[in-house]
Amino acid sequence: MLKGKENIFEQIANNYKKLIITGVFKNGEYLPSCRELARELGINPNTVARAYKQLEDEGFVIALIKKGVYVNYNNNENKDLNEFKQYIKKLKTDGFSYEELIQALKETMKGENDL
Repeated sequence: MLKGKENIFEQIANNYKKLIITGVFKNGEYLPSCRELARELGINPNTVARAYKQLEDEGFVIALIKKGVYVNYNNNENKDLNEFKQYIKKLKTDGFSYEELIQALKETMKGENDL
């Protein structure tokens, strides 16, 4: 599984992407913990965490604190929503508050649903 010129975390992420896209791992399915997968592959858990982070950034999985990593991909049915969620996470990381994000959404949707 792990050979070639790519970084190990990229190899892991790319392999999981293929498994998710082809339906081997279904939407909502739990992935092995970082420690479990690291032990299985004989690598550092931080490497697996980095691969999972890349998958999360690309909208393939969602990491829930103290719950694990779950597939969050439905063969492009939710692609736009996943991209939106990832962008919201980036804005939060960049320092935007919940209130600022809600206000921006209200302004954008004004007149559509009377938020």
